[in-house]
Amino acid sequence: MRKVFSSQRLENVEAVAELLRAEGIAVKIANGRSYRGRRRGGFSYDSRRIPDDIPAVWIVHSEDQPRGRQLLREMGLLESTRDPASSYLPSGRHGEAAGGGYFNAKRVKVGLLLLIAGGIALIVFATRKQAPDAIVAAPAAPAAPSAPPPLVPEAITDVQVHRVDVPTALAQLLVADTLDRRKPAQACLSVDGGDPSAKLLQALPTKPAALFPASACPGKDALAIAVDDYRTDGSGSGEVQLTVGSGKPRVLEVERNGTVWRVVRRR
Repeated sequence: MRKVFSSQRLENVEAVAELLRAEGIAVKIANGRSYRGRRRGGFSYDSRRIPDDIPAVWIVHSEDQPRGRQLLREMGLLESTRDPASSYLPSGRHGEAAGGGYFNAKRVKVGLLLLIAGGIALIVFATRKQAPDAIVAAPAAPAAPSAPPPLVPEAITDVQVHRVDVPTALAQLLVADTLDRRKPAQACLSVDGGDPSAKLLQALPTKPAALFPASACPGKDALAIAVDDYRTDGSGSGEVQLTVGSGKPRVLEVERNGTVWRVVRRR
């Protein structure tokens, strides 16, 4: 994954994430909304008070990164590495203050150059007056160009991934899809290493396959379906393991949009 945008305003981060999702690019939001609800309380544009866990947009798949960055660049939303407090909104007073500082510095430089030139002229005039035949002083070397300001390193926090129980709606999607693909006469279900909940069994179709919990499986002719090991960073997307029959477990990348789940990629 690669971070392509960050802002202290969570609304800005969510808006950029929606723009990328609308183009079919899978993204994650790091340091998004939490149950504490205090994200907006400590907001500040002061670069000295930028927290280490500012909200950020990450592109999930490496093959989508060039296209995502190009889209942000075309829209004028690509984050600048010179200003960690920037966002895609107009800069307002911040931009005016930065421009004023630049012109003030320019005036100071011009004033210093004029003082240096005046001092050199006085020295040359005094030397010629005292010794007319003396060698004229060599012109001063041009001032070296000022070095560009150093890039401000941007702190990137690691996304914490946790293993949690498989959501019922996600298990329902995977089991129903497997039943539709394999069309078994009987199927035995297991979720997180145990029997599925009664809510899940009631939500699944009872025909044409007869469904049983794994602990009450009628025999080896029934198709075994196991869903477990769901891992997520809390952003509504993650990975889950699906085992069908005697085959090898497969890892599926899934994401949730509201209450609707979908499989992004099968590995």
